[in-house]
Amino acid sequence: MRLKSGEATLADAEQLMDWRGRSAAHENAFRDAVKCWRAIGQALATGRPAPASRRRRAPKGKART
Repeated sequence: MRLKSGEATLADAEQLMDWRGRSAAHENAFRDAVKCWRAIGQALATGRPAPASRRRRAPKGKART
């Protein structure tokens, strides 16, 4: 959100890039957040929810509740 606020600095962008690069989990979390924001934007623009994307599989040994 901060990067889209118009108040973000170059340092903010660099910190985000650094965080994303620290682990695959961080990169995946970032990509998931981007997907959510896009879906929210679509829903707000059209007045209806965006189509559901593919569900993630539960980690092995853990069932969905």
